[in-house]
Amino acid sequence: MTDTDLTLSEKLYDYYDKARTIASVALHVLPYGKFSFGTETVRGVPLRVFKTLPPALGTYYATFFEQHRDKEWLVYEEDRLTFGQVQSQYEAVGAELFENPVFNVRPGDRVGICMRNYPELLVSFLAITAAGGVAIPLNAMWGTEELHYAIKDADCSVLIGDPERLNLCQPFLTQLGLKTILVRSRQVNVVVTARVDALWEDVLVAGAARVRAAPENVVARTSQISADDEAMIMYTSGSTGFPKGVVHTQRSVGTAMKIGELQSIAMPSVDPVALMAVPLFHITALCPVGLMSIPQGSKIIMMRKWDAGKGLKVIEEESVTNFTGVPTMMIDLMKHPDFDPAKLSSLKNVMAGGAPVPPSQVSAMRKKSKKISSGQGYGLTETMALGTVNRGADYISHPTSCGKPIPLMVDIAIIDPATKQKVLDGERGEVCIKGAMIMKGYNNLPQKTEEAIDENGYFHSGDIGKMEGGFVYILDRMKDLIIRGGENIDCSEVEAAIVSHPAVRECSVFGLPDERLGEVVGAAIWITDETVTGEELNAYAGKALAKFK
Repeated sequence: MTDTDLTLSEKLYDYYDKARTIASVALHVLPYGKFSFGTETVRGVPLRVFKTLPPALGTYYATFFEQHRDKEWLVYEEDRLTFGQVQSQYEAVGAELFENPVFNVRPGDRVGICMRNYPELLVSFLAITAAGGVAIPLNAMWGTEELHYAIKDADCSVLIGDPERLNLCQPFLTQLGLKTILVRSRQVNVVVTARVDALWEDVLVAGAARVRAAPENVVARTSQISADDEAMIMYTSGSTGFPKGVVHTQRSVGTAMKIGELQSIAMPSVDPVALMAVPLFHITALCPVGLMSIPQGSKIIMMRKWDAGKGLKVIEEESVTNFTGVPTMMIDLMKHPDFDPAKLSSLKNVMAGGAPVPPSQVSAMRKKSKKISSGQGYGLTETMALGTVNRGADYISHPTSCGKPIPLMVDIAIIDPATKQKVLDGERGEVCIKGAMIMKGYNNLPQKTEEAIDENGYFHSGDIGKMEGGFVYILDRMKDLIIRGGENIDCSEVEAAIVSHPAVRECSVFGLPDERLGEVVGAAIWITDETVTGEELNAYAGKALAKFK
């Protein structure tokens, strides 16, 4: 028997699991059911939509925050916040942003969020999007130049950040007319040099007073929001130099959450607990872990920084049931000397995304523990991380596939880039995705938007793949891109940083295979001064690039 052969018990359980899932969902998707469908024209394209999804995220949020009010939601080190506490906080922050003339945020205004994984990041996101603003989660690993570009491109009026990130933004705060809110101001190891207009704790107190004085304002702001209003811009590194701002609407974010709600019906879990070790400025953490946990009533354990040993300890101590991360994290867990399935009895589901999963990893996870259901998904920032899913028996029997399209709401076509026609089963082409969770477009880049989304509503991923028997296989990339531990790195950007050195005549940057990170950055460099070392060039390029690049 090979590693991909299923045992009889695994086959029987797979049949049972699929039958139970179909039965659980069937009644809910019928007309007038909780997840009934309709067709609506969105930006000129007929799309399948959830008829029961409210047009405003604030309305949708409130349903679940009130339903799960007394349950813990966010756990970060010593901080433990219930759904009810978070709702009070996001309503207070929204009131202060929209009602305090210092900030003067109006519907459609953009508000930047720049910090590491703190509860305040999710609270800020909810506050902005619920009140009709546009949340901009910024990459906390960026340097000053990248932050300046994205904040200016998004036209942010307010920036909510931690001490380290606000300090990086100090050089351009006045130039861009930004108002700032500082979170975690009591971090004794960081001296704040940036201009601060308000402290987070003061915003909470002042905003709560506004909500108590006029609670009707919270409802009034929500009632003015439509499904096609913008809700979020998330910047994604690609093959075009500067990152592109991916614009999502109240509908596309809400659709992703609704799929998460449907998932909780299809695969019910008692007291779910998710480990969040992926940064929230990536769609993998924000959507499948963060936003989807709201309808599912799942607790989130937030890690300050990824560490496999600490992750294993947290899984055991907090009875974590679900872990989603990049393949590198899965390798780290399995290879750690403390990995012991007996201590991880609570862990039921491990999902990988953000980068291709080596088939050997599928086999290794299965050997470590057959009680843990592992899988992987495929999606992009432009699709709210949704596209395909491969789990359970399908993952074991098709380890090189990223799975089948998410049923009911996601349509995937393999299209020939030359003819623009769909190819036959098993033939190569560009992987294209369609659904109500697709982005509105790229911020300030109408031509790029037109290139990415065709007249039929399909988003062109830039990935080459094939579909066989309903399973999607990613084979190659059309774009000149390196994916290092789930982080996208544009080769041309690294080349530009290196070639600016006076001793470099030519430079070519490419990805090199790495067992842990998937790929690392490699470069072939033609130098005109033989005394220049590789270490010197690396340090020189590092002055212009984020550390992970």
